[in-house]
Amino acid sequence: MTTRDQARRAATDLSTLLAAESRAGFTWQQRMWQIAACLCADATDDEAMRAARSRFEAVYPGLRDFRLSPRSEPSAHERLATLTARLHDLLHMPPVTLRRARAADAPRIAMIWHTGWRDGHLGNVPDELIAARTPDSFRARAAERVPDTTVAEVGDVVAGFVMVVADEVEQVYLDASFRGGGVADVLLTEAERLVATNGHGVAWLAVVPGNARARRFYERSGWKDDGGFDYVATGIHVPCRRYVKPVSR
Repeated sequence: MTTRDQARRAATDLSTLLAAESRAGFTWQQRMWQIAACLCADATDDEAMRAARSRFEAVYPGLRDFRLSPRSEPSAHERLATLTARLHDLLHMPPVTLRRARAADAPRIAMIWHTGWRDGHLGNVPDELIAARTPDSFRARAAERVPDTTVAEVGDVVAGFVMVVADEVEQVYLDASFRGGGVADVLLTEAERLVATNGHGVAWLAVVPGNARARRFYERSGWKDDGGFDYVATGIHVPCRRYVKPVSR
């Protein structure tokens, strides 16, 4: 069952659960767990799931056969309202479309790239590389790399991008507000297709060892860790893991 299917099933039950009496509390909690899985399924993110579990355990202290107290019920309803809004966004998200990047996209690409790069690299790469990766550097690089870039649009908004050169998937970045809708999977699939179109049978990419979210995403998508190596970025040697995946046209 896809994330979208799970979300639909969960959303269908929400109105009934919101009106349920306390005797339905255990069913309510189980559905909350399913919704948590939906909202965190963008990268099979164990850390996000643990965080979701902690949040819901704060509302529901027992694991089974419990009853909602009058004191905890308002908080539970508030959390359910927030989840309902997020589920609504997922269910009504416009389809993802791919196109080649244009020069006018460069500022948006730079913003997504800068934010996403810091999210995955702070604390995981040498300090001198962090110092070199200024906002201006991302703006300059985004403008230079437009010919190598494919963007994913959701509605009229650029939600993410990939950069592919020969057999290397150099960059895969997604605006955090679009996580959970399958955009990252569409981008990575397109990157694999581009590598195959370039005449290569195996795609590869580099990821820093400490970027656990990215590594789980790649592994879930069928990529394999092929060992460690040093990636040279701006003249700086960065310890990385090389991930590979066979591709075909």
